[in-house]
Amino acid sequence: MSDMRWYLPLEQCRSLDQIRRHWPTLLEANDSLPDTQPQRYQDALLAFIGLSALSPHLKLATLLACVASTDFDLRLALGALDDAVRADRALWPGSVDAAVGGLGPAMQVASQEDWLGAFVVGRLAGLRDAMALDGAGVAVWRAAFWNRFLALAKRRGCAEAMQLALGHGAEPRAGHDSVPRSGPARLTLVK
Repeated sequence: MSDMRWYLPLEQCRSLDQIRRHWPTLLEANDSLPDTQPQRYQDALLAFIGLSALSPHLKLATLLACVASTDFDLRLALGALDDAVRADRALWPGSVDAAVGGLGPAMQVASQEDWLGAFVVGRLAGLRDAMALDGAGVAVWRAAFWNRFLALAKRRGCAEAMQLALGHGAEPRAGHDSVPRSGPARLTLVK
């Protein structure tokens, strides 16, 4: 990826709907599609999570709506963004609060599509449930994200990104594969 800031046209978007209209086109223009360039795709997502000025809610909603868990480990995104999402303390709808309320707060999703908002918050609940089941916790995945982000910054020679990663506690000697040893996140349906 020649430009770590491939996502800059998204910075003016204020809703998930707006982002979804541009997401695939921007990734394709950056030659970062998951089927043809999986490493570049991973790098593009790491750069988006770590560098984009969009709100953490909108970044996380975008990833939950647009990224397949087979192409990118979404626990990395949740590790990097969950503290900001939890600080908002959004309430779950009463109909599901009893089932998923213990997993942390919901997330506000700006979309004109009711199904999309429900999909994103449902996927968030499933991801948090998977993280609880694997026992690693958000802090472990936060560290894993910033270590991978630091490895990306080093590969791309981006001093600003290196400083950002180190400021978030990345280990200078950690390899980019410093992800907790557990299988891929299994998203479970909550009844």
